[in-house]
This record gives sequence, C-alpha cells and structure tokens, in this order.
Amino acid sequence: MKHKGFSFFLCLGLVAACCCLCSAEDDFHEFVNREEEALVHCVHDSAPRFGKRICDCGYRNEDFVTPQFDGSTTEIEIANCKSLRVRRETFSQLFQLTKLTIINVEDLVLESSSLDFTRNAPSARLKIELINNVIEEVPSHLVKGPIAEISFIRCRIGVFKPFSIASVHEQLYSLRIVESLINRIERHAFKRFEVSELTLNGSKFISSIPSQSFYEVEVLENFLITNCSFNAILPSAFAFKNVTKLNIRNNEFNDAAGESFVLQIKKSVSIIGNYFAKIEDTVLRGINLDSSYYSRNSERPTLQFHNNRIGRINGEKLLIFSDDFDVNFRAIYVEQSIDCSQMITLKESSILANHPDEIYFGSSHDGNDFKSFQDIKRFRCAEDRFWFFLIIGAVAGSIVLVIIALLVSWYCVAQKRKKQRKLQVVMPEPRTYRETQIVMQIENHGLLKTDL
Repeated sequence: MKHKGFSFFLCLGLVAACCCLCSAEDDFHEFVNREEEALVHCVHDSAPRFGKRICDCGYRNEDFVTPQFDGSTTEIEIANCKSLRVRRETFSQLFQLTKLTIINVEDLVLESSSLDFTRNAPSARLKIELINNVIEEVPSHLVKGPIAEISFIRCRIGVFKPFSIASVHEQLYSLRIVESLINRIERHAFKRFEVSELTLNGSKFISSIPSQSFYEVEVLENFLITNCSFNAILPSAFAFKNVTKLNIRNNEFNDAAGESFVLQIKKSVSIIGNYFAKIEDTVLRGINLDSSYYSRNSERPTLQFHNNRIGRINGEKLLIFSDDFDVNFRAIYVEQSIDCSQMITLKESSILANHPDEIYFGSSHDGNDFKSFQDIKRFRCAEDRFWFFLIIGAVAGSIVLVIIALLVSWYCVAQKRKKQRKLQVVMPEPRTYRETQIVMQIENHGLLKTDL
C-alpha cells in the first residue's frame, strides 16, 4: 500500500512538473513574441493618465504593437511606424476618448475588434482617423461601441472583409474614404448601420464592386461620391435602405451594370459631371422614391442628370429612370454614333422626345465631334430622306413611263387590228359614160318588164 501511495504522489509530481514546464514554455514564447513585437512608446502631454497621449515609433525598423490604454485619456495619436499591430481590446478600457489618430504607418495590421470602444461614453463623440497608412486587410468586426466618425484618408487598402463596418452600436455621424486606393471590397463589407454622411471622395477602386458591398445602410443626410474612379460596379453594389440626398459628381465609371444603385431616396438626386465608359441602360433604374416623401410634398422631385459623358450604352433605350422622378437633362454627350435607322427606336424614348436639344451623339471616330439628337434628325436624316425619296421618285417615274409606253403600243396595235377586220369595199370596173347608160337602160327595162 505504501508503495502504491508513493507511486501515486510521484505521478502527481511528474504531472505538475510537466505543467510547469509547459507554462514556462508558453511564457517563454510569449516573451519571445513580445521581444519580436515591441510595445510602442507613448508619452503624455499633460498629467499622467489624462489628456493626450502621443505614441511615435520614429520609423525604427521594428514590429511594434499597441499597449493597453486605460484611464481617462481623451486623445491618442500613433505615428511614424514601419510596422504596427493594433491588438484587440487595446482601447476597451477607455471611457472618455474623443479622438484616435493613426498616421504614417507603412504596414498597419488591424486585428478583429481592435477598435472596440464599448465602454467609451457616447457623449465623447469619438472621432477615428486613419491617415496615410498601408492596410493589407480591414478585418471583419473591426469597430464596436459608440463612434461618431470614421475616416480613411490617403490610405492603401488591400481588402475590406465582410462586416468590416457593420452593426455599429450607435449612429455614426460620418464615414469617409478620401484619396485612398482600394484594391477590393468584399460582399457585406459595409452592412446595417446608420450614418448621417457617407463620403467617397478622390479614391480609386481597382477591383469590381460586388453586389451588396454596401447593404442595408441608411444615410440620414447625404451620400456623396465625388472625384472617384471605379473599374466596374456590379448589380446592387450599392444596396441602401434609405438615402436622404444622393450626389454623384465628377467620377469615372469604367463599367456599370444594370441597377448598380438600389436606393430609396427621401429628398433629391444629383448626377453631374461624370464619365461612364460603358453602362447598361438600366444602371439607374433602381433609384426610387421613398414612400414617406409624399407625406411632406405633393410634387414629384427632380432628378438632375447634367453634363455627363457616356462612352457606350448597352440596351435598346438611352437610359431608363424610375417614374417617381421628374428627370432634368442638360448637356449629355454619348460618344457612340447613331444612324437614321436607330432614330425610329430612340425617338420613342420619352427622354429624347422631351430633351432632343440636350442629348448629343458622336458624329466622328475621335469622339470629340457631337451633334444633338434634334440636329441629326433634322439635317442628316432629312438629307438621307431626300436622296431616298429622289431615288424612289426616279424609279417610280421610270415605271410610269414604261407603263405609258406599253399602253400606247397596245393601243396602236389594237387600232391596226381593228382596221384589218373591216369589210373590204368592191370597186366597180371602170366604164365609159355610154356603156354606163346602156347598162342602166337594160336594167330599167328589165324592171319595167317584170312589173308588167
């Protein structure tokens, strides 16, 4: 029994020793990892644990990680890093933070839930700015908690993963992507949140924007797309719940599929100064009017479509819009040329019928010479019709002359045959006057004799 008890305690000791060794090994690996990724050094610009904290990597060739921030720090700036990893729950203990700025990071790694501010007071109106960073991946569920503004400014972003910005607890005031290069946006990257202002400005989107990249987002004030370049936009790429104002200005769209924008508009739409290299005729048909509009207004709102240039339209009609809007056209240039045979189909479009002098089609191969639809119909097609009718008239005149010649020939032949069918007159043999008297006397005498 004593030997069995001793063996039992010996086994327990061995197990405990193994656990200690494993724990020591884990601590060693964690220590090694911490050595490989150094904590970025931060200083206070005022009293400790209060005010602003500045964390500067000094462009040292090291892999830095963010420390655990706590206390009542009101502002944090992290800058000038070769490589920086923002770990999850880095900011989860803060409750009065008003601004977070991460600037000039050559390799910014954001872990999921790394921007977790669930304990931060909504009254702090937290503003997050990521400026001049290279971000390989914006992970799923990046942000949590009450956040007022999120801005990506002059960033190079590899991919927005699904649910990157999704289900934010409190209403965002502003979400901005400004002067940035975006390689790819995956489906549902921006999903189910409210924002007052959504801005895409001066940015380039390299890959196609897939369907439902922006899904069930509600824009309470203004959705603004300006000075951006899009490679391709697939159907329902921008599928919003509600948008108060939509402004699309001075952008370049290489390819836009049908119903790329699916929006319920509450107030107004302006699409001005854009270039569409190739679009479907139904690209804007998904923009409709929210039913709440007529509770405040009696007239249809105006959809402004001004100074836009289109390379090629795929479809039978020029463009198709929802009947909810009174579409206002001004100076629309379509590079593809049309011929008079297409005029019959196009003139049935209400757009061309109502705005024939505001829509121009290319009339040369270089794409810089344009003629209005009205001028094409009035002059080019009128000239074509003149020559067409002239040829038709000449052919018809020739046919009439041939018919008249045939009728005259037939009449002449008929008259000739008619004369030939008449009885021939028997001409008497020529006699002298004396011979004629003798014949008459003989005949008269014969008649008298017979009468007797």
